[in-house]
Amino acid sequence: MISGMGGATFAEQLIVAERAGKDQIFKNNMTKYEAQLDAYKILERSLDSMSSKLESIDGEAFESKTSSVSDDSASITVESGAPTGDYDLHIEQLAQAHQLTKSFASEDALLPTTGVINIQLGSDAADSISLDMSKLNADGTATVKDLTGMINSHSGNPGVQASLVRTGGQVELMLSSKETGAANNISVTMDGADWGMTERRAAQDAKVNLNGMDITNSSNNLANVIDGVSIELNKVHKPGESSTIRIESDTEASEQAIEDFVDIFNDLMDEINKLTRSMGSEALDELNQENADKEDNSDEDKDEDEDEDFNSAITEDQIGVLKGDSSIRMLQQNMRDAIFDTAPNGMRLSDIGVEFGRDGKLDIDNDKLSKALKDDPNAVQAMFTDTGSYVDKLDKVIDPFTKFQGSMDLKKDNLEMQIERVETSMDNHDRQMEQRYQIYLAQFTAMEATISQLQSSSSLFY
Repeated sequence: MISGMGGATFAEQLIVAERAGKDQIFKNNMTKYEAQLDAYKILERSLDSMSSKLESIDGEAFESKTSSVSDDSASITVESGAPTGDYDLHIEQLAQAHQLTKSFASEDALLPTTGVINIQLGSDAADSISLDMSKLNADGTATVKDLTGMINSHSGNPGVQASLVRTGGQVELMLSSKETGAANNISVTMDGADWGMTERRAAQDAKVNLNGMDITNSSNNLANVIDGVSIELNKVHKPGESSTIRIESDTEASEQAIEDFVDIFNDLMDEINKLTRSMGSEALDELNQENADKEDNSDEDKDEDEDEDFNSAITEDQIGVLKGDSSIRMLQQNMRDAIFDTAPNGMRLSDIGVEFGRDGKLDIDNDKLSKALKDDPNAVQAMFTDTGSYVDKLDKVIDPFTKFQGSMDLKKDNLEMQIERVETSMDNHDRQMEQRYQIYLAQFTAMEATISQLQSSSSLFY
């Protein structure tokens, strides 16, 4: 054959030369569409992440409070919604649980075999139990120790705890109310008459004076006397003494929330710049690492959503594949406009020290921010949490891109259709080239046979 090549080899080389142009076009288109698809997925992830982080800032990030008490007479806990302010607390009396005792020779002292012991808690006769000794001690063997079990295990016990206190030569049967307060006093009778118990500790309410207001409470925990504040009373003040309670906004937490807001904004601006100008995206690195991890654990992740399991086609040295997308540039511009806008209370970010620097990123003047939080923390908070706040403004800009069947979904769907078209065209091209190859192969095979016959015939003349 020609140059010593067989027909099959010659046909293959012709096909390689013939298909090279279209193959390159298909490859270029596939690379472009896959790179764009990956870029939109990266951007969508960044937008979703920003929305999630903004939501946390719009929650309790600015509500945090700090508290202090001037001495150990009381301790407090505050919730995020507690009002700021100073409070003067004088503790006159702590709440106590009622306590009664009755003396016996020993814990094995026998109980009477007749009579009814009635134990009542408070003023309501329904909050009582009756112990009929003729039934509970019919055989006369029940002891004082057994009595504690009869009381503590009684299904109708209203809240009385029985115990034994050993005092050397005798035993005290002690009955204690489980709840503090003057209303939880215990009364004990035998057949309607006083059983002869001694009061060891009176039932009493806590009495305090808070900023000139007298307050009585059945327990030593004053819950929500001040909204969102619980005060635990520890000990009584001496006459003329008091504790100072101070509740303040947690400016450190608020500063951190604003720093987070600035970081979130700057990170997304960087991401858009990288995708529309040049790559080198941190999100790309994270995405590629996640995909590598998924490949390592493919057996465990077979049921994962296919949209979450793709390998990025974008390389760091590529020019931004979304450079021509005007909607992405518009997203970036709208976010900048939202930052330049005023908050619902008329304040601007520049009023609290947050402004754009020469590099196009938001910068924070920490001194100015600290002063704004100290002067009017509620006004600063309103800028980020009220309806129409900066958080709401950015959410409004982002929502058309991230919502179901929003801009990102439509762009990805369109690119996936383009990729499918390219794959279909490539399959069709492969079939056409295979047909062309068979034609060439048949022609060159026939040519080889003819040449062989001619060569055989020519040898007859020599």
